[in-house]
Amino acid sequence: MSEENTKSLKGILVGCGFMGGMHAQIYAQLPKVDLVAAVDIHGESSSEKLKSFNTPVPVYDTLEAALAETDCDFVDICLPTYLHKSHALLAINAGKALFCEKPLALTEAEADEIVTAAHANGTFAQVGHCIRFWPEYQTLMSYHQSGQGGRLLSLNLTRRAARPGYGVDDWLNKEDQSGGAALDLHIHDTDFALALLGLPKSFTSRVTRDYSGPVHIFNLLDYDDCIVTTEGGWNYPASWGFQMAFQAIYEDAVLDYDSSNGKGLLICEGKEAPKPMAVEKPDSGESTSGEGNVSDLGGYYNELLYFTNCLKEGIAPTKATLEDARASLALTLQQIQSSH
Repeated sequence: MSEENTKSLKGILVGCGFMGGMHAQIYAQLPKVDLVAAVDIHGESSSEKLKSFNTPVPVYDTLEAALAETDCDFVDICLPTYLHKSHALLAINAGKALFCEKPLALTEAEADEIVTAAHANGTFAQVGHCIRFWPEYQTLMSYHQSGQGGRLLSLNLTRRAARPGYGVDDWLNKEDQSGGAALDLHIHDTDFALALLGLPKSFTSRVTRDYSGPVHIFNLLDYDDCIVTTEGGWNYPASWGFQMAFQAIYEDAVLDYDSSNGKGLLICEGKEAPKPMAVEKPDSGESTSGEGNVSDLGGYYNELLYFTNCLKEGIAPTKATLEDARASLALTLQQIQSSH
């Protein structure tokens, strides 16, 4: 990295809820990256939370006010999904680099507005599809690309959770604000399937609905030489907690991971019993907020380290791009709509 590209980056964090708190804890760890302001409608409580994460910054009521009074390089949006478009456009039109949590937007039309504006302004941008950066999933991606296990025959991607109760005004359980679990939760696995294998030839989807919208989705994705199944839902009892899992069956090996069983990533080859597989993880620790359904900071650390390193180098991110996010949003919405 050149001398001129090692300046400290300055960022504005928009939204100080569960995900904003995760990001704040990571910015406190990243070298030469400083939060200089935050935006949240709950200013006093957000200020205290940020102080507890060693990121004591002024909290503004609006992004417009923060941009007017603060010099920054990037804006990180951790708001409810229905607020993504308006705030992303503010950041883009202000000439700032953009990190936006997933899903990029609620609709393809909204996503297109963001993508078009970013292209017009030459915006460096990345979307929070953190599973691309989650250590166990990164290990699967590397193993797949190596060809070591032979041809991939089938892949199962699963994401199950207790109903979220940590969103402000229960926004996650309102379809017009979050899109429901089939969008907000399941899009992680849609995105990873696209990153690993590209678009499927066809798909079949079924959805369970309740008062919160599409609350549990099941999909069969058909590729030329393998089958992918994905499942995502948050209609489980509170005692269930959170679970993400995958099983990849290759000609010569099986990779198996379930976050809920404590065994880590396992590999089974030939006649050998399943054994732990080496996974490279950052020393980022656990969240101290006690909020949300995930406490491991690792995947979030990796994605924000990648984003900020790109900005320091003056290059556009090539992972979890706006175009990637738009494609994942489109396929997930098609899955939901086709199941009616």
